[in-house]
Amino acid sequence: MRQSQAELDGLSDVIGSIYETVLDETLWPQTLQMICVYTGGQASRIYWRDASNGIGETVYSWGIDPEFIRLYREKFVTLNPTYPASIFIKPGEVFASSQLVAHDAFQTSRFFREWAAPQGFFDAAIFNIQRYEASAAAFTVITGDQYGLVDERLRIRLRRLAPHIQRAALIRREIGRQEKRVRSLESALNQVEAAVFILGPDGVATWTNQSAQTLLARGDVVREGVQGLGLVDPAAQRLLRDALAGDVAEREVLLHTYPALIKMTDAEGTDWIAYLMLLEPNSSTKTAFEQVGRSARAALFIRRAEAVPSSGIEACAVLYGLTPGEVRVLHAAVQTHTVAEMALTLDISPNTVKKHLQAIFAKMGVSRRAAMIRAVLAARQ
Repeated sequence: MRQSQAELDGLSDVIGSIYETVLDETLWPQTLQMICVYTGGQASRIYWRDASNGIGETVYSWGIDPEFIRLYREKFVTLNPTYPASIFIKPGEVFASSQLVAHDAFQTSRFFREWAAPQGFFDAAIFNIQRYEASAAAFTVITGDQYGLVDERLRIRLRRLAPHIQRAALIRREIGRQEKRVRSLESALNQVEAAVFILGPDGVATWTNQSAQTLLARGDVVREGVQGLGLVDPAAQRLLRDALAGDVAEREVLLHTYPALIKMTDAEGTDWIAYLMLLEPNSSTKTAFEQVGRSARAALFIRRAEAVPSSGIEACAVLYGLTPGEVRVLHAAVQTHTVAEMALTLDISPNTVKKHLQAIFAKMGVSRRAAMIRAVLAARQ
């Protein structure tokens, strides 16, 4: 889909604002507003939810009433029909609520009637920023009644932004771990666990933190050469070079060739991940990084990959091809005792719970609930 110059300029402005949040998280609400204007959404938020305890929290938001943010935290996390299936979606993959649950069924849910509809919300486009075993941080753009269901136009626009939002959030997480204890960016970067390289226009590292110097000394993940910094993994190196060679203004190219995470493996088989952040000209983020290094075209963060074990629920969902509705019932069955309790927790009828349980039993090849729970525990192993 070819974009007009005005659309490209608007996209560039949004991406620039996303990266400004790396050093100033107070900019997220206005950035979320810009994202809504670009995508056509009515509201947006960054939030997390945990399937192990039913807890969820909104971290940043725009267009959502603060009272409903409180109600979401206290009451509606587990009442959302897309919970917990949405937690298990691969990070960066954009999906709509209506893809997980038929919208007719979604509209009859208590979550829609008491939380979404009173605010004029209709559907949502979502992607997970980062996943853990049974929890995930996520980003969503919520449509209003006038827009209706999430369409391909909105999905395409959010896909263009997703890797940048992921990258900014993950880098912010790295820097944010230390910022309360130190004042200068240089001190903060020296104390983060990740290796940090500030790269000039030619790909040469103009500044490195202590972790980066240690990684360079190893020589099996990253090394310095005559043509600049290089990743030892050939596929990762190609991605890095392609991204650095691109014109920052030509976002349309980078958005489709440049993933949020660059994955690589060292000689011993250990997995590593890198986040590459291209710095916008004249941005405060670029200025701040240039105060650390002599020239700043990009910031590269490298850390050892964190293994994310699958939960038993997720493993069973994949192994047995469970639907989102069946995943909800399976999750409730592991945590509650009776059909009546499951129905109350999920805001569905006892008969619906029984039908889902029968379908789960058939798919998993069991006839009793105890055997089903044992299968969940075994699947986690």
